[in-house]
Amino acid sequence: MKKIFYYILSLLGFCLIISACEDWTETESLNPEKLVGTNKSDEYYARLRAYKASDHPVSFGWFGNWTGKGASLENCMTGLPDSVDFISMWGGWKAPTEAMLQDLRYVQEKKGTKALVVFLVLEMGDQITPDEYNATREDRHKFWGWIDGDEEAIEKSIVKFANAICDTIDKYNYDGFDLDWENGVPQPFPTNYEMGVGNRISVFIETMAKRIGPKSGTGRYFVIDGVYDGVPAKYGPYFNYFITQAYGASSEATLNSRMDDMIKHYADVMSAEECAKKFIVTESFEMYTSGGADFTTPDGKKIKSLEGMARWNPVVNGRKVRKGGVGTYHMEYEFSEDGYDVSYPYLRKATQIMNPAVK
Repeated sequence: MKKIFYYILSLLGFCLIISACEDWTETESLNPEKLVGTNKSDEYYARLRAYKASDHPVSFGWFGNWTGKGASLENCMTGLPDSVDFISMWGGWKAPTEAMLQDLRYVQEKKGTKALVVFLVLEMGDQITPDEYNATREDRHKFWGWIDGDEEAIEKSIVKFANAICDTIDKYNYDGFDLDWENGVPQPFPTNYEMGVGNRISVFIETMAKRIGPKSGTGRYFVIDGVYDGVPAKYGPYFNYFITQAYGASSEATLNSRMDDMIKHYADVMSAEECAKKFIVTESFEMYTSGGADFTTPDGKKIKSLEGMARWNPVVNGRKVRKGGVGTYHMEYEFSEDGYDVSYPYLRKATQIMNPAVK
């Protein structure tokens, strides 16, 4: 009898958490005063944080053009939907202003939103080498202790580089790192892909994993996007999420194909269900507007790709399983949309599809 009683209490508590989801995805307006006002109770935010700590498909985005202030909240994390679980900061994280830090702390502490550092890891010291040592590749190598032809020295420099990133995360109390791994992928800038040679990316991942990610015990995230199946398979359990840039996906076939590739790559270290649960599919709002590309559902219905991603779930061994979630690149481009009186209307709808409110 006690077990039944406690089960009912637990179920009621979970329903209270989920029942708020509709508020988190629909009620925020474009008016900054309404967004940051005191009309939301401490109980509301406690339920919101509990929801984000629960097991559910997440809402994610790469957030750019961050300033932390302005007449509009388009460039503020505070203006993001309450329901966004975590973001990767597409710029601005290296030298945040006081306004940016206040903006960050508000969403972290009040809403339970996580904010991750993100950048392409292709060359030694990229993004965090001090300006006075960053004029040339040779200058960067010298600063970090990289010596061409000396793999022992190179590995030591990679350890130093990875720890410097984690030191930055610690300094500003960010919530982890998004490894944008695009080894061999053509880039709009010159690169020799030196971090992709031999076991260099392994040294980087293993060093990072001691301080962030599931292996660290810190609670900080370690995620990978880009060529997420382009690192040794043994590192699958080192990451919280795998994020695919499924830009322009026109049907579930594209999503299924990407999911299948990931499952095959990590088959020796993670089950298909575990892979699916870590798999986030994303659309680019820099490339597409109004909810993404044209997308055709299995029953022939025409919708937009972000909605299609939200409705899609992987099929493993003949049954549907849960995905990790959905997200958008340059999510802030959706802040204001013609015909809507709320910000981020398409991401809100996607969140509601994945995590429908209990009526």
